[in-house]
Amino acid sequence: MYEDYSKEQLDLLANDESFYVRRELAFNPNTPPETLDRLANDVVYLVRRGVADNPNTPPEIFERLVNDEDWGVRWHVARNPNTPPETLERLANDEDWNVRYWVARNPNTPPETLERLANDKDWVVRENVAENPNTPPEVLERLANDGNYWVRCGVANNPNTPIEILERLANDNDYYVRRGVVGNPIT
Repeated sequence: MYEDYSKEQLDLLANDESFYVRRELAFNPNTPPETLDRLANDVVYLVRRGVADNPNTPPEIFERLVNDEDWGVRWHVARNPNTPPETLERLANDEDWNVRYWVARNPNTPPETLERLANDKDWVVRENVAENPNTPPEVLERLANDGNYWVRCGVANNPNTPIEILERLANDNDYYVRRGVVGNPIT
C-alpha cells in the first residue's frame, strides 16, 4: 500500500499525532526501512512493537530494539522469524521469560542457544526448546527426563526426536506425553 507514497507523505504519516496511524505504519510490511528506522525511536512502545514485528525490519534495527526498555518490544523482536541468529543469541539472556520463550520458539535460533535455554528456570522456555526442530538430539535426550510433563510433551511432539527417545516416552507416566508420542509424525 505504501509503495506509491512519496518520502514526504511517509514522513507525514510517521509524524502523525495519532499513535494509531504511526503504529499501523510500523506494522505494515510495505513500509520502507528508512521510515521503520524513524519509527523504531517512537516514544510510544506500541509503535516500536510494530517495527519489531515487521517482516521487513532490517537487522540493524533489531539490534537496537534488543535494548528497548519495554519487554514487549523485545519479545516482538524475539518472535519475528526474520530476526538474525546473533540477535536471538543476545535475547536469550533477557531477564523476562516471555522474551526467552519466543527465542526458544524462533526457527532462526541456533542449536547452541537452544542448548543453553534448555537449562532455563522457567518450564515454558524449556518446553519450547523441546519443540524447536533445531534442538540437537542430545538436548532432546536431556529434556526427555525433565520433571515437567509439558517439557517432555514438547520432546514427544518434536519431529526430530530420535525414535529411541520416543520409545522411552511411550511408557511415560503422563497421558499427555504418551499422546504426544502417538501424534509424532515419525511414529
